[in-house]
Amino acid sequence: MNALIRLMKGNVCQRLACGLVYSMLAIIAIQGQTEVKSNRLEEARRHYELAQSYERAGDWAAAEKVWRQVLAVSPDDAHAWTNLGVALNKQNNTAEAIDAWIRAAQIDPALSGAYLNMGLTYFKTARYAEATTNLRHAVALEPEDVQARELLALSLIALEDFQGAIDQLEVLYAQNHRDPPILLALGQSYLRIKIYDKAIARLQELTRVSPDSAEAHLLLGEALDNASESERAIPELRKAIKIDPRLPEGHYALGYALLKTGELDEAAQRFAEELQINPGMALALFHLGKINLNRGRVDEAVALLEKAIAATPDFRPALEALGQALLKKEDAARAVEVLERAVKLDPSWPDGHFLLGRAYVAAGKPSYARREFSIAQRLSNEERKRIEEKVTGSKPRPKP
Repeated sequence: MNALIRLMKGNVCQRLACGLVYSMLAIIAIQGQTEVKSNRLEEARRHYELAQSYERAGDWAAAEKVWRQVLAVSPDDAHAWTNLGVALNKQNNTAEAIDAWIRAAQIDPALSGAYLNMGLTYFKTARYAEATTNLRHAVALEPEDVQARELLALSLIALEDFQGAIDQLEVLYAQNHRDPPILLALGQSYLRIKIYDKAIARLQELTRVSPDSAEAHLLLGEALDNASESERAIPELRKAIKIDPRLPEGHYALGYALLKTGELDEAAQRFAEELQINPGMALALFHLGKINLNRGRVDEAVALLEKAIAATPDFRPALEALGQALLKKEDAARAVEVLERAVKLDPSWPDGHFLLGRAYVAAGKPSYARREFSIAQRLSNEERKRIEEKVTGSKPRPKP
């Protein structure tokens, strides 16, 4: 993701300005008498060349002044408005820059550069919805503009419209634009919408193009693990942390895959190593806590699970595990408190009600326990019926 962001935050504005330098000449050439036209052409040429020289020198205030002089003479010059917006934007005058580009687009709705500049500026300021609107215009006007389409895809990813991003990126992929940022964005997007076969295909291609990219191997490992191919995932995840031992979530991802394959000792080690890098990672705290709990190290488990819940208060599995640990410590009062929180988060959770019933028994509250056991039984029966209906494809007949 970071690689694609760096690509899209390049100097698009200046490229557009340079590419539009002499466009005003064509407009002026059809106006007035021959002698007046010649004078105005020469004047326009001087203004554009002067503005260019200021832009090359990085004197954007001077360039702004020249573009305002042009617009004083030709207020309907869309390209001059576009270039004025560039000069203003370079001086961090974003609001006026956008106004200038809006004016350019009003004058010439087919001017893709105005929309692209607005899209890039909105993207840089994290206004992704506005960025998307303008970039759709830019792409519609210039379907072959790779930069506009890439930036549109990145804006859609920021809005979590992963399918929309895929639609844009696959167009580029089909056109043989298969550089690492595009492959990375495609792989991430497919991974997020759980289309694992395509995520794996794109990320495998990415690892061939960028074999030393820790992030590429990490994502490929995660895609394989999510596709229930943990044994294939583990080598990719090992490569990722070998390339970058401090890769965020790298040790966690490897630990989780190892947990699935039953390699608990190394899984615990990897979760601990992740916590050295990211001490507040709730998932690593939770899984390490569960391993300790299952091994009878109850005090260590409680400490880890409490940290997981402190990091993510509504983390129901951690609340459940902490409740179990507290019951093992015979701390019934705290177990009740924790499990009541867990059940409140998901009232339709049968096992939660049953576990809470056990806590009430331990706390000496039999009537409360009976209530929870009854709820657990009812919910379990309802769940079993739903499963039966799904398997048989029919609902039970109503009683006569």
